[in-house]
Amino acid sequence: MPDLEFDQLVLRYCRQIIMKTMNHVRAAMRGENRLHLKQAVADPQLHKSAQNLTKAVDRDAENLILDALQFKFLKLPGVKAYTVFSEELGIKTFPEGAAESDADLVVFIDPIDGTEFIEALQGGWSLIAVYDRRRNGVIAAVAGDIFLDRIYWASESGYPEGLDFITHSWFRLDGGPTPKTSLEGARINVLTTKVSRYRALADQTALMDALHAADARVNLSWGSNTIIQVAAGYADVAVEFAKGFATYDILPGLFIGLKTGLAIVDLEGNSITSKLDLENIMATFRRDPAHPQRMAFIAAKEPALAEQVRMLLKQN
Repeated sequence: MPDLEFDQLVLRYCRQIIMKTMNHVRAAMRGENRLHLKQAVADPQLHKSAQNLTKAVDRDAENLILDALQFKFLKLPGVKAYTVFSEELGIKTFPEGAAESDADLVVFIDPIDGTEFIEALQGGWSLIAVYDRRRNGVIAAVAGDIFLDRIYWASESGYPEGLDFITHSWFRLDGGPTPKTSLEGARINVLTTKVSRYRALADQTALMDALHAADARVNLSWGSNTIIQVAAGYADVAVEFAKGFATYDILPGLFIGLKTGLAIVDLEGNSITSKLDLENIMATFRRDPAHPQRMAFIAAKEPALAEQVRMLLKQN
C-alpha cells in the first residue's frame, strides 16, 4: 500500500480510538462511577506523590486505547507488530509475544493528559502519535480535548485540521487569522499547575515584566495542548522552560504544530523537529521511568515572537 493511503488509514484509526476514549471518559466522569474511577491504582511502576496518585481513570482510559489498538492496528496491511510507549504502561510490543525488533510502528499514547482537571470536570486531553521507524518520523497524530469536545489531527501526507463537535464546525489549523509578531496583547501558554512550575515562571522577571508592559495574558496549559492551542489560534505563543515535557506528552502537539507551520525552537534557538532518537529515548525511560527524556521549547506562528520570548528567558 502506498505511504499516502497507509498514513490516512492510520490517521483514521487513531481518530476513531481517541473519539471513543473521549466519549468514554466524559461519560464516566459525569456518571455514577466517577468516585470509583478516582480511586488510586496500586502499581509498583508508578511514582507519584501520595497527594497526587495516578487515578483509576488513567488506567481505565489506557486499557480502552490498548484494546482498540489491538483491534484496529493488526488490520493494517503489512503490520505484524507494533510497540506502545506510555507513561503508565511503559514500553510494550503487541501482540503478546512479538519482538520489538519486528515492530516498525511505535505508538506514543497519553490516555489522559491533565488528570487533575478531569477529576474536576474542567479539562483534560487524550493523545496519540504514531512513529514509523522505517521513515524515521511521525506519520499521524490525534489530540482530543475531552470536555470541550474538540479533536485535532495531522498526518505526514495531509493538512492539520480540527473538528468541534459542539458547534459542528470543521477547520484547518493555521495559527489564527492574525498571528502576533510581538507580545503586545498576546496570550502565552505556560504550565503552572504545580507550585514549583509557578515559582519558576515568577522567577522569569524579564519575561514577566515584558508581559505586564505589553498587557499580555498568561494562560494555564499543559502538555500537547500548550502547542495545539497556538496552532488553532486560541493562544499566540507557548513556552516550556522549567522541566520540559516527556515524549508521550509532547509528540502529538509537536507534530500537529509543525504541520501547521509553527516556529518551534529550543531554548538556544535551534529548530525542533518531530524526528526522534528512539533508541536513546527508550533506553532513558527503561533506566528510570520516573525521569524520561524531556523537551523544553518555545512555539509561535511567527518566528519573531518565539525569538522575543527566547531572548527574554535568556536574561534570567
